[in-house]
Amino acid sequence: MLLVRADKKDSHLLDPLPEFRGFDVTSLKFPDEKPGTVMISLSLNDTGYSEIFSVLCEDLFLLSIKQPDPKKMLQNFRERLLQWKQFLDVNGIQGLSPEAQRGLYGELRFLRDVLFHHMDVTKAIHCWQGPLRKNQDFQVSGTGIEVKTSIAKQHQKIYIANELQLDDNDLDNLFLYFLSLKETSNHGETLPGIVESIRNIIDLKNGLLSDFETQLFNAGYLHKHRSRYNKIGYHDRNIQIFRVDDNFPRIIETDLKPGVGDVHYSIDLAVCWHFRISQEDFISELEWIKNGC
Repeated sequence: MLLVRADKKDSHLLDPLPEFRGFDVTSLKFPDEKPGTVMISLSLNDTGYSEIFSVLCEDLFLLSIKQPDPKKMLQNFRERLLQWKQFLDVNGIQGLSPEAQRGLYGELRFLRDVLFHHMDVTKAIHCWQGPLRKNQDFQVSGTGIEVKTSIAKQHQKIYIANELQLDDNDLDNLFLYFLSLKETSNHGETLPGIVESIRNIIDLKNGLLSDFETQLFNAGYLHKHRSRYNKIGYHDRNIQIFRVDDNFPRIIETDLKPGVGDVHYSIDLAVCWHFRISQEDFISELEWIKNGC
């Protein structure tokens, strides 16, 4: 159980308290409490959630003790609870699926191997929009970059989540950055491995590590699950980069008839070779990268 004492007059800042599966969030009043105070309780009601509940309570505790202002503490506390609810609704208690692990690995590869070489690391992290569920994984000075990964050997396809993901309206340029990977057990670069390497780079270059940790949380990554993610390593097969323009095979919002939405579809990369550009040309076209996000 985690208990947080608050002034009763400030308790409205917590309303409404979110509901969770596996544990309860309630407002309590103990007989021996001082008048004008209320206790917020987080209590476990399903032992299957014990591990994630421990991480959640530690996170909320560390967040709360950093804020000396009681009102702001309560506001931060509720905001963090809502973030945790979204996290658990999306990712559950077992961590990222294999597909989500590969997707996050691909985004981190682009962040480390491309953006970190061309701009300030803190600005680069702010350009990372994938964890925030934006239309493209990276948005930099009017250019969008969507990162996709696959472990398929031949007839490689990419899967598009919605009609806005490859929509270049309101963008100056849009690129598709594709990593073809090979997975091996207990060998190769792991997801926790690349996370740690990025942490070291940020620390070395005096960037804001807290911004990166927040993005990892938004992406569904918890340090607590690293032992599960360490079992799979990744090796590069190849990297392909495509320019997405009017002729690129895609479905965008303006293609849809009224009432049609939430479109999911796949693209066979074999028919996209006309749109490929080299990594050198890609980098040379990203002069905007020097201007930041």
